[in-house]
Amino acid sequence: MTKRYTRITASDITNIVAELDRWALGRLGSKLTWAILEGNFGFSRQSLQDKSEIKAAYDNAKDALSGGLIKTQSATNKENEDLICEIDRLNKEIEGYKRKELLWKSRWQRIAYYIRQKGMQVHVIDREIPQGADTPSKTETSNILRPFDKEIPPSGRV
Repeated sequence: MTKRYTRITASDITNIVAELDRWALGRLGSKLTWAILEGNFGFSRQSLQDKSEIKAAYDNAKDALSGGLIKTQSATNKENEDLICEIDRLNKEIEGYKRKELLWKSRWQRIAYYIRQKGMQVHVIDREIPQGADTPSKTETSNILRPFDKEIPPSGRV
């Protein structure tokens, strides 16, 4: 028993081209064949291919799908979820750096306070180390800075 196909009308062509455009954008999946179009619209492959608008839209959709330019909806959703997770991770990392920056600024405010208490100015202390100077080791630096880790006492001013 052979199938009987009807003739393609101008509105059919418009509908088919619109659907092929959605295929080209990846909205209807990543697999496109003439058999799928035959099943969706009830026209033979030969009838569909005979119409230049349909053939051009089909070729365009196939090129877009095979070139990897278009992703399926599920691939796009997965990529979006991955990007959202990455953004969340980066935001948490930024918050950690902001906390460290506040601690660092607070420490240097304390250091400046105690330097001033000793009668010195920060600009005198904050200058380049002469080349060839014997700089303290990490341990010595830690021992030197330890007194500055305490809280700044409240001001006697009102």
